[in-house]
Amino acid sequence: MWLVVETRIGDKASVETPFPTLSGVNFPSYRFISMEKWLRKRLCLEEDNSPAAAQLIRLTYMRICGLILEAIGWLLCITATGADEWRVWHSNNLPGISNGKLWIGIWRVCFIVDLHDDEPMKMHCLEFLEQYKSLPKEIFIAQDLMSLASVVLSLAMAFMSFALWNVFKNVRQKNVLLILFRVGGILTLLSGLIILLPLSWNMYNVIANEGILFPEPFNLPYLPYEQTVGFAIYVGFSASGILILSSFFILSKKYQITPNRVHPIIIVTPEPSTSRSETETCIRFGSLVSVDKTISEEQHFNS
Repeated sequence: MWLVVETRIGDKASVETPFPTLSGVNFPSYRFISMEKWLRKRLCLEEDNSPAAAQLIRLTYMRICGLILEAIGWLLCITATGADEWRVWHSNNLPGISNGKLWIGIWRVCFIVDLHDDEPMKMHCLEFLEQYKSLPKEIFIAQDLMSLASVVLSLAMAFMSFALWNVFKNVRQKNVLLILFRVGGILTLLSGLIILLPLSWNMYNVIANEGILFPEPFNLPYLPYEQTVGFAIYVGFSASGILILSSFFILSKKYQITPNRVHPIIIVTPEPSTSRSETETCIRFGSLVSVDKTISEEQHFNS
C-alpha cells in the first residue's frame, strides 16, 4: 500500500510549503514590499529565505516602528514639560491683566499685561522658584518627574539607536543586541509610566477646582471663578500612551504573520490488483479469487 501526502494552499496544490515571508502577504502598498527589499539588502539577507531570516526582518520592522513611536513620544513629552498651559484660569478684575486669563504651567505662570491702546500686547511670565514654599507640591514634583522622564527617554533612544545601528552593520552578537533592545524598551515603558503621575495629579486638582497660593509678589488670586485643563496635560497623556505602545513594539519577542491555512490531502493508493493468470473462478460462487492468497490461507489453517 502506498501513502501519498499532498499539501494544498488555497486553491493551488504544492508538494512543500515554504516559510511565509512578508512579501508573500497581500499588502496593498508597494512601498512596504520595497522597504522589505531594502531591509534584506541592509541585513545581507537577499538570498536567504530561511525562517530565521524572515523572523529577523519582522523583528527589525517592529524595532523600527518602536523607535519612530519613541521619537514622537519624546517630542510630545518635551512639549508638555515646557508648555505653560497645564491649567487655564479665568478671573475678573485682576489688576494689570487685560483679559483676566492666566496660563499656569509647572515652571511659571503667564498672562497678558494690560497696556495702552497704542502699544502691542505683551506676555509677562513669573517664574516658580524653590524658595516659594507656598506653591503646591504637585508643581515641584511635576518638574522633577517630567525632567526625569525626558532624561530616561533620551537614554532609551540612545540604546535603541545603537542597537539598530549594529543590526544594520550585520553584527552577529545576538545576546548583546537583545540586551540593548530590552534595556531600551524597559526605559521607554518606565518613562511612559513616570509622566502619568504628575499629569494625573495636576488634572485631578483642576477637576476638583483646587486653588494655588501664589507668593505675595505675584499679586494673583488663590482661586479663579473658572479653571480648565490646559492642552499640555492632554499632550502629556498622548506622549505616555505612545511611549507605552512603543515599549510593546520594542519588547515583543516575535511578530507572526499568519499564513494561508494549509489543508493536507491524504491520497491512499490501493495495491495493484492481481493479474488474470493468478486468479481462478470459484466453483461455488463463480467469483475470482487469488490462488496464492487462498493457498497461503489454507496452509496457515492446516498448520
